[in-house]
Amino acid sequence: MNEQIESSSLLNSINFTQIGSGFLLGLSVGYFFKKGFKILLFLLGLATVAIFWLNAQNYITVSGDNIINIFDIISVALHNSYKFVYNNISSLEPLGGASIIVGFLTGLKIG
Repeated sequence: MNEQIESSSLLNSINFTQIGSGFLLGLSVGYFFKKGFKILLFLLGLATVAIFWLNAQNYITVSGDNIINIFDIISVALHNSYKFVYNNISSLEPLGGASIIVGFLTGLKIG
């Protein structure tokens, strides 16, 4: 009970009008990055289940080499998206690099 009182009093003591634009930008990027990643993982899982079901019904034939190639393509795409986000966040240094990073991590936490 005391923890709820302390956390609510902490939220009430924060002056949200003093949050900078860098933090808000990082927060929104982190939040949507995590949501997009969750959607991507759901779609990949759905595609995997569909491929195995189609293989079990003998509509398609799945070999180990094809699966390895697909996962290589996915890993390269994820690495490129990480580099894209990192480069864009680091290029926003004039807005306050530390506040953008803190906002991004907060967005990942609440997303």
